[in-house]
Amino acid sequence: MEIREELDILIRSRQPIISLVTGEEARARDLVKQVAGDLKNRDLFVWNSVMGFRREGEGANPLEEGRMDPLTALQRIEAYKGEGIFLILDFHPYFEEPVVVRMLRNLVYSLRASRKTLILLSPFFKLPLEVRDDVPQVFLPLPDYDTLSNLLHTLCESRGVKVDLNKESEEKLVKSALGLTENQARGVFLKSVLKHEVIDQSAITLVLSEKQKIIKKDEVLEFFPTREKISDIGGLDNLKEWLKKRDKAFSSRAKEYGLPDPKGILIIGVQGTGKSLTAKATSALWRLPLLRMDLGKVFGSLVGESEERIRKALLLAEAISPCILWIDEIEKAFSSVVSAGDSGTSARVFGTFLTWMQEKTKPVFVIATGNDIANLPPELMRKGRFDEIFFVDLPNYEERVEIFRVHLSKVRPVVRNFDIPKLAGATSGFSGAEIEQGIINAMYNAFDDGEREFSTEDVCQGVKEVIPISKLMHERIEKLRDWASERTRRANKDNK
Repeated sequence: MEIREELDILIRSRQPIISLVTGEEARARDLVKQVAGDLKNRDLFVWNSVMGFRREGEGANPLEEGRMDPLTALQRIEAYKGEGIFLILDFHPYFEEPVVVRMLRNLVYSLRASRKTLILLSPFFKLPLEVRDDVPQVFLPLPDYDTLSNLLHTLCESRGVKVDLNKESEEKLVKSALGLTENQARGVFLKSVLKHEVIDQSAITLVLSEKQKIIKKDEVLEFFPTREKISDIGGLDNLKEWLKKRDKAFSSRAKEYGLPDPKGILIIGVQGTGKSLTAKATSALWRLPLLRMDLGKVFGSLVGESEERIRKALLLAEAISPCILWIDEIEKAFSSVVSAGDSGTSARVFGTFLTWMQEKTKPVFVIATGNDIANLPPELMRKGRFDEIFFVDLPNYEERVEIFRVHLSKVRPVVRNFDIPKLAGATSGFSGAEIEQGIINAMYNAFDDGEREFSTEDVCQGVKEVIPISKLMHERIEKLRDWASERTRRANKDNK
């Protein structure tokens, strides 16, 4: 259901109070003005704590103008004799005042029999507990493709700027702005116009660059550049095969075929075995943007702040979709759900995330990674959340051969001088990250020894300097393997 239709239905059904959540005040005011215009005999009044009431449109203002306290404003609404929509801006700071909350509760009942609707416009997902069950919340989504396309053309026409792009490139430019608010998109489009005096291919690069800066300010989400390829992953053949089969999953042909969008995967396993690398390589394989969510930065000190942050981050991911949402070490953020270690904030954030995972309709593919299953809430692994749960074990001999080839080729493109089978045999129980560290140790040792070329023997010595996690955490790894044996799909081919 479109948000304009949703608001219209709520108002016509005599919903006394509605919460409209967005930081885009101007766009929200335009929306409410359009809805009010569709309804006959409904005046629209806008209130803020500085200006008091202002009537939108023609005609005298029958409400008292001038600054007034919030309680008086609510009382004026209750006493108003006509029909009207009352858009109240930034009212959330007053939710701490008991008399204001009490007055809101009064209005829930007194406005129900009238043709008056109170709309609370705020950038925060916050309502007093006393009225939360009686006030529906409507979230204004970020601008869609058509809105941004119209904005671009309106801006160019008003400034006499030529759009020097073919249809495909213009579509790419508009899509590059998805995830921005209307004001942010206007700003980056205008910057491109002022810098180049034309909208051409350079605008796409500029918009993407500006978009990364804007999203980075939010802290929870980060655009993650990807240089890794699927061939950079040594081993994990089962997981790579699964991903390759779905590299066209978000295409129009897949939709025409009737395929549902893949939801996501949860990758559990030993540290340093390529879980994070898989997320980066999938982005390149599927040619989709990669967003990394830092769940640690979701949690804030203010009541409702954490829930608001994750909601905004998920809405942003949906606006940018199709994309990949990467959540690294997910158990660290949600361990409090298992241990009940906080006041319930983790549980509420977790609940918001789970509900979104279950009900999302936008093509956002989630890759979540974890090391410690003891701290993972069981609800996360219930069927329907993820398409698959993969377990990544320490690499077997053949996989270690492949890992050595990958890492040695990065530092020495010609690797024929290395006895890779010998190196793979000497690193049983090593993770991919530990193998890489062994090669780095070898290079430092050879460089220190007269800057000579490093050899197979240097690498053998280098890996001896690494204490593998299989020795440090043997019992935990065995426990993880036992748990995964009947609950997950193996990412590796069978060990040999």
